[in-house]
Amino acid sequence: MGGGTKLREYSLYFWEILWGVFFLLGLRFDCIELLGNKGIHIIGNQYYRFFTGLLIHVNLFHTVINMCSLYWVSVFLHGQVDGWKLLLFSTVTGTLTNILFSFIYPDSTSVGGSPVVFSLIGFIVILQFLRPDLPRFQTNTTYAAWIIGYGILGNLPVFSKNISTLVIHSIAFFIALVVGYLSIRFQIL
Repeated sequence: MGGGTKLREYSLYFWEILWGVFFLLGLRFDCIELLGNKGIHIIGNQYYRFFTGLLIHVNLFHTVINMCSLYWVSVFLHGQVDGWKLLLFSTVTGTLTNILFSFIYPDSTSVGGSPVVFSLIGFIVILQFLRPDLPRFQTNTTYAAWIIGYGILGNLPVFSKNISTLVIHSIAFFIALVVGYLSIRFQIL
């Protein structure tokens, strides 16, 4: 369970640091073209993009919304599961999300850290069912307002102008349910 050093407790903030660094790099370089996730028809042999697409955002608003949402997800999960395990979980589920999305949209480019956030939201849901010993999600809290608001507003097609936003977020959520279930069942998390 939780515990450990402050670095371990706050390891999910590595995502926010990386998002900030890559946003700043994006001011100088075309990070979407260099590192964005690509559909399976156009990815070539650049499979690292399944991961690096999670690091790149369209603009400052996109970056900040994902940072704020990850912060509030972290507030709820703090101390419930070791931070390094959450970092590994979100990396695996986010990358798996991009892989599956690349098959569904084989000629597309996608970017953003929302698969990380939505996978952690899915993990919160599975924890509520499989780990009754952990704190319950309280809907009358600031973290709940952010998480629920992000879950709803994050699925509006602001950047994509199509349903691909809902598709990728749904994939992340459901992959997290499966991986979370297996991780808890086999006592990995």
